[in-house]
Amino acid sequence: MSLNRVDDRDPRGWRRAALRAAAIVAGLVVIVFAFLVYVLLASSDPVYWAGDIAEFERLDISNPPEKNQIVFAGGGTIRQWDTLEQTLAPLPVIKRGFGGAHVAHVTAYAPRIIQPYEPIAVVISAGADDLADVGGKPPDQVEADMAELVALLRPAELRPRDAPQVYILSITPSPMRSARWLAFAQANTQLKALADANAGVHFVDTASLIATDDGQMDESLFRWDGLAFNEEGYAVIGRAIRQRLMVDLGDRLRSAPSPTVDPLDQAVPAP
Repeated sequence: MSLNRVDDRDPRGWRRAALRAAAIVAGLVVIVFAFLVYVLLASSDPVYWAGDIAEFERLDISNPPEKNQIVFAGGGTIRQWDTLEQTLAPLPVIKRGFGGAHVAHVTAYAPRIIQPYEPIAVVISAGADDLADVGGKPPDQVEADMAELVALLRPAELRPRDAPQVYILSITPSPMRSARWLAFAQANTQLKALADANAGVHFVDTASLIATDDGQMDESLFRWDGLAFNEEGYAVIGRAIRQRLMVDLGDRLRSAPSPTVDPLDQAVPAP
């Protein structure tokens, strides 16, 4: 008979085994929780995303992007937008979304993944992770961080014609973050005011596009995790963004120097 076997007739042995199993499970839960907290805290530091940025730079070396395109930068909404190029066609776009980037993270890496491309416009989707992460920032901080990013992309010393147009996408509520919807709404109000106060900066309301007729959020536009848009959700916001950019930038894109055929001479996909 094995010495490690618990005697069926010894209730104390069963209790000890159950306690050991419970302790192991509790220990695993603590380890997993600690790891998740570590990831959330570490991801609030721009350095956490250094590997993603280095990968973008490696891609730029092997396949250098052309100038005068539209850079889409930000966090998960841009990173997970697998159909960005198709949805925005025929607009020329560069996708530079990484991790769950905060607005300040985009600012930190803009000299490496936005400005070198000399874009004609920059579309920013960030702020949700700022507000929703552990110890989430207040809307005032999100606005201040966005103002810093805008100042970097459109410095005062540049002529308005030489600076890229900046488009700030509204922070879109998601089912998983319902507790932060009020903060999202407040931040959107402040981001719109920031855009209205700065020439060449525009606020694009994508949040209202996912509302149902009764004013609720259309959860069918999100993936199973309740955070990311599904293909239909991206199609909804993508059509509105493309229409806005086509109206605002069509003439500038046609006149911008490019070694390739003008993309705006191509047929525009039906909405």
